[in-house]
Amino acid sequence: MFSVSRLALSTRLFTYTRSPRLHYLLHSRRICSTSPRQASESPLPSPTELYSRFSNTTLAKKLQNSPEAMQAIRDFMLVLQNEGLDISSGKAPSTMQLMKLGMKKEVRDGMMKMTTEMQKAGIDPTDKNMIEELMAAMKKS
Repeated sequence: MFSVSRLALSTRLFTYTRSPRLHYLLHSRRICSTSPRQASESPLPSPTELYSRFSNTTLAKKLQNSPEAMQAIRDFMLVLQNEGLDISSGKAPSTMQLMKLGMKKEVRDGMMKMTTEMQKAGIDPTDKNMIEELMAAMKKS
């Protein structure tokens, strides 16, 4: 039943061990217990706390001063929802979904309008400082 190598290994361990206790330790199964540790993350802040953090950023101040940009963002979100993209889930769309959306005229027009209104409001979506400020505000604990 045992393979030759297992039997030879077992015999060799038995032969070279001088004390029965050492032999017992070599062949016994070790049982040890550790207390389980749960991964811990800081609890998510409440929506009101998130809103108060966001409202203090440069991006929020620029958006508050430009109702046209806010409306363009709302319109674009509605276009995406009408095209079947679930924005409320927080899950990023797949590459294939993005490609399909990019081929639709309504989506492209909505994106262009939103980008134009954001630029008029002085918002540059590629501005790293603004993005870092927004991320820092959202991470505060």
